[in-house]
Amino acid sequence: MARKVVPRADGDLTRNKILDVAEKLFAADGFDGVSMRQVGSEAEVPFALVTYHFESKLGLYKAVFARRTTLLTTERIDRLRAIRLGRSAKRNFVEIARSLVEPLIQVNASEEGRTFSRLLAREINDPSGRGIMQQYFDPVAKVTVEILRKAAPQAPPTRVYWAYQFAVGALANANMGTGRIERISGGLCDSRNYLELIEELTHFIAAGFQGLLTESRDA
Repeated sequence: MARKVVPRADGDLTRNKILDVAEKLFAADGFDGVSMRQVGSEAEVPFALVTYHFESKLGLYKAVFARRTTLLTTERIDRLRAIRLGRSAKRNFVEIARSLVEPLIQVNASEEGRTFSRLLAREINDPSGRGIMQQYFDPVAKVTVEILRKAAPQAPPTRVYWAYQFAVGALANANMGTGRIERISGGLCDSRNYLELIEELTHFIAAGFQGLLTESRDA
């Protein structure tokens, strides 16, 4: 009879250690490029203990996202719902954009956060449909669309959804930290200057919202 694996309470074989290693491997090689045995080996944890905690690779993958996104999702939704729309369309859109941008970019302030950001960028651009975006990010999308429709009630609903989708693209690109902006700017721009990144990205997305949702296209 196989011996039942019982989780140890010490710091070496903990659930968080498994998640730390899995996050790095998934960020580097993607979901399909990582095995449960590889995670166990890298974490110096018996394979049986990995399966004990997470059951399957998908369970492990979702747990990596759950650990990082639960607070992130809650903060963004709380900030969006706290916005009091005023008469200035520009100010309204800046507040909405900042509520999306600031919490996400602040995740990059730590090395662990930068690893997760790379993983998130992979997932956003992966059409495999593992349910990550629906579970952890669609609630933010729903609240964002609601407030955008209140901020621009005259805008066709389709434009509101496109506006949100384009904003997500800008967020994902800016959050990847590939070093490309440093290269093409000859070092003038620094993607790890998070205060500058938050300001520039917030106003870029806000201008996109305003341009798409409030400005007439008539010649």
